[in-house]
Amino acid sequence: MKNQLPLSFQAPESAAFDNYIAGDNQQLIASLKNTREPLVFIWGEKGAGKTHLLQAIVSHYQVQEMNALYLPLQIDDDLSPEMLEGLEVMDLVCLDDVHKVVGHCQWEEALFHFFNRIRENQGRLILAADNSAVNLVINLPDLKSRLSWGLTYQIKALSDVDKIEALKLRAHQRGFAMTDEVAHYLLKWASRDMTGLVKLLNKLDYETLAEQRKLTIPFIKQYL
Repeated sequence: MKNQLPLSFQAPESAAFDNYIAGDNQQLIASLKNTREPLVFIWGEKGAGKTHLLQAIVSHYQVQEMNALYLPLQIDDDLSPEMLEGLEVMDLVCLDDVHKVVGHCQWEEALFHFFNRIRENQGRLILAADNSAVNLVINLPDLKSRLSWGLTYQIKALSDVDKIEALKLRAHQRGFAMTDEVAHYLLKWASRDMTGLVKLLNKLDYETLAEQRKLTIPFIKQYL
């Protein structure tokens, strides 16, 4: 007989500054929240928290009743460069995964012209990629130059201590307690990046509710 699915299961919480462990990225977060620099370029390895920060600053703007949009980029039949047209009227646009579209002529032209339009409208543009603008393979020299105009931050990966604190914070915000021992076990035997860890935590939250059990190391061993 299958376990009854929990009706009270919580959807994953929205990305915000108060559920992000900054680690060595305090200066970056302060810049995102407290300045109006028209262009910020964030780069770093996968799972370092770039997407979380972009979504958090969008939420921060929306709470202040400002127009803000988060948009992940990729080469896809359903995602064309034309979608950037008209977005220059926003107070803030955050473009994620820029590295996935540079190197493609149409996307580079669209990004270049969008940069100019949003700048003329005094809007703010924040971009994220897996490498710095200087080191990205960009064929359009003017775009490469534009992306280097503003502030550039390399997001620093969290230490193991910070990752444990981040896991415990996420668990607390989802309504259950996580011991240090459980957090250490997840860090040792599961994904090392925060994106994978948070996804696993969400699944474990669901499974513990379905099984009506606490999150313990024996339960995690059984699940994994």
